[in-house]
Amino acid sequence: MDMQEAVDNFANAMTHCDNLIKVHKAAGDGGRGRRTTETSVNRGTIVLAVAAWQAFVQDAAMALRDEALVESRATPPNSRLLHAAMRQWEIDFNAVLEKFSTPGPDQTVSLLKRVGFNPMPSWTWTQRGGRGKQDVLVEPKHVAEVIKQWLRVRHDVAHGHSTIHSLPILGAVRDPSSSAAAKAAPTLRLDDAEDCVKFFRSVVRLTAEAGAGHVGAPAPTWEKTPTLALGLHISNLTP
Repeated sequence: MDMQEAVDNFANAMTHCDNLIKVHKAAGDGGRGRRTTETSVNRGTIVLAVAAWQAFVQDAAMALRDEALVESRATPPNSRLLHAAMRQWEIDFNAVLEKFSTPGPDQTVSLLKRVGFNPMPSWTWTQRGGRGKQDVLVEPKHVAEVIKQWLRVRHDVAHGHSTIHSLPILGAVRDPSSSAAAKAAPTLRLDDAEDCVKFFRSVVRLTAEAGAGHVGAPAPTWEKTPTLALGLHISNLTP
């Protein structure tokens, strides 16, 4: 496994999200109004996007593990104890990797730090403020919060909740024309599904580039390089 393969696997998984968005657009215009079928498609899109992110983190961890093992075997330790310690590290790492199931920012950093890599500093970019606002600096703390909120959405969907927690990442919560009831118990819109997909592509792009640089490999290539998008203005990130 290398970082390019991790990116390729993620890109392949995300094509299913793209296809679901196309299905939604073919079934409706994405406008307002309660559409049960399209809402289910939006739910599925978000669940698949988070699953693809989780799989990427695991693949990235494997890529970094494999690079570490190649390096250690190229210069094998001359100490029997050090050799045994390296073997135990590999066993312990694989056990943690196998149990990885919640790709939150803390869990992701904890896993990747086991191979000496912290992805969080790379989660930084400048994006347009929108509608006359100045450009804004997206920082790791903003990215971490958005990851947490999308995981909260995935949890609600996976547990079959008819409505979703009221979270700033959701369009209905930020929409000034939404009723109080819609803000308190939002459903998932097409825009939400698209924002989720764009966001995780952004984080994977930056994580993969930094991870490749960490081991001295070239940045992974994409068929279409993802644009960097948080999905909302940072001033709207907290209720």
